Amino acid sequence: MPGRIPQNFINQLLASSNIAEIIGRYVPLEKKGHEYMARCPFHEEKTPSFSVIPHKQFYYCFGCGASGTIIQFLMSHLNLGFVEAVETLAGFAGVEVPREAGSGDREADKKTARRHERIFEALEKTAS
Repeated sequence: MPGRIPQNFINQLLASSNIAEIIGRYVPLEKKGHEYMARCPFHEEKTPSFSVIPHKQFYYCFGCGASGTIIQFLMSHLNLGFVEAVETLAGFAGVEVPREAGSGDREADKKTARRHERIFEALEKTAS
């Protein structure tokens, strides 16, 4: 069973990725000063309220309140889990995702995965 993805790899991946370029693959962005604007992909709207702020590596929708990093965007927009979103982002960057050694206890790993899944579901509900 593959181990955890090292946090320093995730941090480096986020820092080296261009959030506007990645989100622009899925949403037509229009440059407005130092930011990019678009109609939000998470709710119906007539005028743009979805803002991508590259220097902060963050997006925010003034209409529905959706916000986060590139990983949260990929999770929400493509309906991916956290690991799949990190792997997708790493694929865009052309790098392989490293793994830490697992604990060797498959049952404990499954319990941890279920706990993390419940936490992410709660965070998604809170965000929406």
